[in-house]
Amino acid sequence: MIVLGLDGATHSLIRPWVDAGHLPTFARLYEESVHGDLESTIPEITVPAWPAFATGRNPERLDVYGFTHFNRETRELDLSHDEFVPGKMWDVVDDQGGRCVVFNIPGSYPWQAIDGTIIAAAPEYKESYSYPEERWEELESVVGDYKLRNDATPGSRNYVDQSLSLVDKRFDGFEHFIEKEEPELAVGLVRATDRVAHHYWGTDTLPPADESNPIFEVYRRVDERLGEFLDAHEDEDVVVMSDHGFEAVSKKFAPNYALSQAGLVRLNESGDGKKQALGKLRDAASDALGRVGLLTLARNVVPESYVADLPTGSTLGLDNAISLGRIDWERTRAVADIGQKTTMVYALTDDADERAEIVAEAREALVDSADDAGLDVRFVELDRGGPHTPDLTMVIETPEVHASSRFDVESPLFDASTSGHARNGIFFARGPSFRTGTVDGARITDIAPTVLHALGRALPNSIDGDVLDVFAAGSDAAQREPEYYDFAGESAVNEGGVSGDDERETEVKSRLRELGYLE
Repeated sequence: MIVLGLDGATHSLIRPWVDAGHLPTFARLYEESVHGDLESTIPEITVPAWPAFATGRNPERLDVYGFTHFNRETRELDLSHDEFVPGKMWDVVDDQGGRCVVFNIPGSYPWQAIDGTIIAAAPEYKESYSYPEERWEELESVVGDYKLRNDATPGSRNYVDQSLSLVDKRFDGFEHFIEKEEPELAVGLVRATDRVAHHYWGTDTLPPADESNPIFEVYRRVDERLGEFLDAHEDEDVVVMSDHGFEAVSKKFAPNYALSQAGLVRLNESGDGKKQALGKLRDAASDALGRVGLLTLARNVVPESYVADLPTGSTLGLDNAISLGRIDWERTRAVADIGQKTTMVYALTDDADERAEIVAEAREALVDSADDAGLDVRFVELDRGGPHTPDLTMVIETPEVHASSRFDVESPLFDASTSGHARNGIFFARGPSFRTGTVDGARITDIAPTVLHALGRALPNSIDGDVLDVFAAGSDAAQREPEYYDFAGESAVNEGGVSGDDERETEVKSRLRELGYLE
């Protein structure tokens, strides 16, 4: 079984480009596979989507809500990418005696040891990114210089060329370890489909299918390499999926404005003026150094601890409001963090009755503001899974409208000109075990149980997802009921893994802000 992820890949691009005759491999998949939308997590962000994909568990079970997520206890935004998530599908296969290859999956670091190979994705700044450690040298002997991320300047031709190169190296490296290891399960990811969409989508509902469009260039290269990959694995089961979709963003909704109007959030008149001035100076210096190619050198010379708590950017989003001390925590009862189309409301109390009262007030304020703005929204109340789990989430169903954590707006809905994640990603399953046609209602948490069931493996009791109705009539998987057992994998935390060094928090947050994940 092979699972190939295409980060941020979306039917909203693929289907029209297939219909126009541009993507023959995807056209083949629509004909030869069972396919449909794949609903992402709440929120629809790379993290928690990929950990949810890997484990079949919802974010509230993982207590992970983004690359950064609000901590109710400390009232800070924590970076989440070094948090170990036990019980991934490859850990389950390993626990039952199988061999796996894991290649470039977000959330695969830090890992537990498996029989096979792991090539980790981000975070950067670690001493090693593979298990066993020597696999990294082996990877570079196959593909040449290998990068965890595209470090060229977005908007440049170099960024596009490096994106295309990384697509090739991801496919080449993944294929190499599949051929070498002959695993029972191989899980790999190409991320360029997400990154170019963030940087090059623009305001078009459908970007043009021509040579001037970097998104089209990357999708066409992926289509070519995917065709070669499917040919090489013609008789095997292959799942192609994404963690979320993509869309243009023309409007943003500011829940913290709505909460402040309802008296649930209170701001101080002014914050730390010195921090604000230093933050602006740092931003100006970063822009100047970036233009002359010295930004990386400067970051290596100046300790990150000197600037880690300075605000970045000119808007007063949640991160900067916290950094500047603008939130009056003594008088604030709730605050909203955001994740693309999802608003996450945190009630700042541990008293159950008071929590219920705050959630009701917040919901009423958001309903009124969303109605006034003409938005279609839905709400989900959650049980607390930990300090990062919100009490209430609001998902914006209106296309091309995202959430913003900003306080400094004059109305809850304001104009934007960017792009971002859509709720639904892609799902294709092709091979001897799978039927053809369509599947409805598939969720990203359904991938792990479906894959494990197809392999004839027992599923962890901790799984939230379901086995999808995607199997061919008469196949073994179609005739068996799923089996479950007690497995979480916690005893193997960091076995064979990598010890962390100090995080470069400012640089990480700057990249997240650049991609629209943080304000």
